[in-house]
Amino acid sequence: MIWGQRYNIFRRLHEDNGVFLSLWTTFTNFALVMRQTLLYFIVLIAFLSSCGSGQQEQPAEPSALEQEMTALYGENKVIKGAYPDSMAVETANGIFVGERDGILLTFKGVPYALQPTGERRWQEAKPEPDSRLVREAKYFGHTAIQSRRESDAASLYPQGEDCLTLNVWTASKGMRTARRPVMVWIHGGSYVSGGTASPRNWCDSLAKAHPEVVLVSVNYRLGLLGFLDLSSLPDGKAFSRSGNLGILDQVEALRWIKRNIAAFGGDPEQVTIFGHSAGAGSVALLASIDEAQGLFKRAIMQSGSVAFTSSRKDCQRLTKLVLKATGAKTVAGLQKLTPEQIIALNEEVGEYYRFPERDGVLIPEDPYGRFDGFNAGIDMLIGSNRDESRFWIDAMGGEEKFELAAQLWYCYIALSLNDAQRESASRFIDIVPEDNPWPVAELLNDLMFRGPAIEMAQRHAASGGRTYMYYWTKSLKDPIYGACHGTEVSYVLNTGRQIKMGDVHNPALAAEVEQMWVNFAMTGNPSTPAHYWPAYEATQRATMELGDTIRVLNDPLSEQRQFIAPLLQEYISPVFSDLLDKAPWYAGIAIGVLVVVLVLVMWLTFRLRRFFRKPETR
Repeated sequence: MIWGQRYNIFRRLHEDNGVFLSLWTTFTNFALVMRQTLLYFIVLIAFLSSCGSGQQEQPAEPSALEQEMTALYGENKVIKGAYPDSMAVETANGIFVGERDGILLTFKGVPYALQPTGERRWQEAKPEPDSRLVREAKYFGHTAIQSRRESDAASLYPQGEDCLTLNVWTASKGMRTARRPVMVWIHGGSYVSGGTASPRNWCDSLAKAHPEVVLVSVNYRLGLLGFLDLSSLPDGKAFSRSGNLGILDQVEALRWIKRNIAAFGGDPEQVTIFGHSAGAGSVALLASIDEAQGLFKRAIMQSGSVAFTSSRKDCQRLTKLVLKATGAKTVAGLQKLTPEQIIALNEEVGEYYRFPERDGVLIPEDPYGRFDGFNAGIDMLIGSNRDESRFWIDAMGGEEKFELAAQLWYCYIALSLNDAQRESASRFIDIVPEDNPWPVAELLNDLMFRGPAIEMAQRHAASGGRTYMYYWTKSLKDPIYGACHGTEVSYVLNTGRQIKMGDVHNPALAAEVEQMWVNFAMTGNPSTPAHYWPAYEATQRATMELGDTIRVLNDPLSEQRQFIAPLLQEYISPVFSDLLDKAPWYAGIAIGVLVVVLVLVMWLTFRLRRFFRKPETR
């Protein structure tokens, strides 16, 4: 059992609990790495935190979202008798019978590979054998195994290891003879959560608005089952690529699409892959590996990049934690775990999750280098949002606590930088406009999202690749969140599901952005009759601002771009302890003591405010 069930801040950014539990994590990770006897302090802080964290209790009854997701579920059955031929599509691995949805035919839960259960757990995906079996395609397939969270719709949908399925939305008219461009959506979720069953990932609205394209969404393995390096185990030779199975699942899905999408009216030679966050990171990696070459023609990356990858050394740490938690010594031992035990294991060590592994075999140790010509033949549209990090304000417990968390995260990052990089980071913060309340959060926006996007774009453009850049500035209704991480998704897919509840959708912006994305998929150029979009190159750095105003900006925030550039070789880790590894021991202790003091002050302030609060008049 891993001591204390630690939850680090980066993981808890995706949760809806208060900041105190997140701060407690900072200490426990620090203690784990530094091996110092801060245990008594940590226990004290944990106790104090429990007095004032205000964590939400688990509801006795299923939430409205959970009830909605449960109602969506069904099992696609084998059809032994007659079936409506007009709603059926024949593929290499069987005949699938979908459903009508207005002008569309929809096919959900279509398996694109043998399911990775039993002995196939942690094995590379393999295609299903050719078949004439007739199956329903009415319901989304199982969500990949992950932690259940009230804030994540996909996690509330039934889960299973048998998750390698995809969904297709296509216009019924002319489907048998049409050859329409194909757009393949890859969902986000930090490579540990999410799924196509989430209403935020549905592609039906986009397909109805633009029947000239075929839409596909893909499930893939996540977390411990999708990104766990087992190659170092005694019997690990046969599992040498287990650290990147989620990416290889996506490759297998693209192979299936290449082979079968014509039956749905799609053109296998006109495939565009697009995604958000980890989905965008997946798109960037697919454009950088040999296995995926020739499977798609264009790529759209929304707030994600090759920066979200992990080193082989870091990945081996997670492997050691899994072995310690389970007592297993071999892959064979791990394969004996039941699905229920895998879910429990995910809860125990999942906080130490890893991004795709820079193993030097599938993913290069320097994936940015692949944008220097390797993928020049792939048209790319790349961008980020103005206020990415503000998405996590609620998760951190409010504005003040968010600011403290951003400061802590920056302190940990700074420990891993050299003097020149720290100077560059300091100068970056100095030039952030005074009306920005969180200059450190602005640095994190550029370090994690905008900077890597620019790095990929300028390299791709310099090597002759057709490249377009955008900068999303449309804010949510509440100005606190600004144009935070994920804001653009509901506009691109036009799902009506905002990243924050209660926001007001702008249908005109959604229609224009949809048209831009579809035009790019069809022609490689996102320009519309209303807005000419010039290609990105290193001289002008033309960038399309997408917000209340749609306009072309040349080299926006150029000073910030220059100051963030020296930091971009510092790949983003989801675990604080990785950053501490590069820090001198005294720096770690200093940070630990500082955070202890900050938490004590915060707790004392909280208690004093409650003590002196006047009783409400009734």
